[in-house]
Amino acid sequence: MYDWTGKNVVYAGSFTGIGWQMMMQLMQHKIKMMGIMHRMENMEMMKKLQAENPSVKVVFMQMDLMNKVSIEQTMKKMGQMMGHIDVLINGEDVLLDKDIETTMGMNLTGMMQMTMMAMPYMDKTQMGMGGMVINMSSVYGLEPAPTFAVYAAAKHGVLGFTRSMGDKLIYQKTGVMFMAMCPGLTNTEMMMNLRENVTWHHSESMVEAIESAKRQMPEEAAMQMIKAMEMMKNGSMWIVNMGQLKEVMPTMHWQM
Repeated sequence: MYDWTGKNVVYAGSFTGIGWQMMMQLMQHKIKMMGIMHRMENMEMMKKLQAENPSVKVVFMQMDLMNKVSIEQTMKKMGQMMGHIDVLINGEDVLLDKDIETTMGMNLTGMMQMTMMAMPYMDKTQMGMGGMVINMSSVYGLEPAPTFAVYAAAKHGVLGFTRSMGDKLIYQKTGVMFMAMCPGLTNTEMMMNLRENVTWHHSESMVEAIESAKRQMPEEAAMQMIKAMEMMKNGSMWIVNMGQLKEVMPTMHWQM
């Protein structure tokens, strides 16, 4: 079981959805510092987060996830302020298939840049003490998604990156664990304008099926994700669907 006491947590993502609910729930633990990195600050939500636990130092730093220089500069400031980073949660989740660059940049490229910029402050051979990186994927990162092909490609990439970084040899040297979360359909803002964000206009019937399907609440998804994190299983992938948690066991198709 992971001990949250005295931990420095960095969250890269918006002030809504599953990622934000994870932050709210983590504030109930005895962490030391919570650092939020996003394009725009929400003062009301920051006050709400701080009110959850006044003993935790909550800090916001503005960062553009589509800009490598912005990520590098902001992560350097955050890392130097904290001294080291124990937990990095890459919680950004964007569904905008008609804008391929933004969909790939926010969901995949930015996440990889964030991780690599954070590693010096996590890697026990550098300035870190080991820790864990949590990457937000999706059930669409596990299966084809004709309606949202670009989003699915990005989320497949998240899993490939997470599994690769979670190699046992890398872990032995760095002390940094990697895990990926694959939530099912969740009642978030991202689900509000599905028809405007499809890859092809041919997928209207598929959108109807998604719109009518049952969804989980972000609070319950966040609770299950924290439970998975506390299992401390390096390289693992977890389906979080309808309040249930299930580990994904990948099939080996090729080996060197």
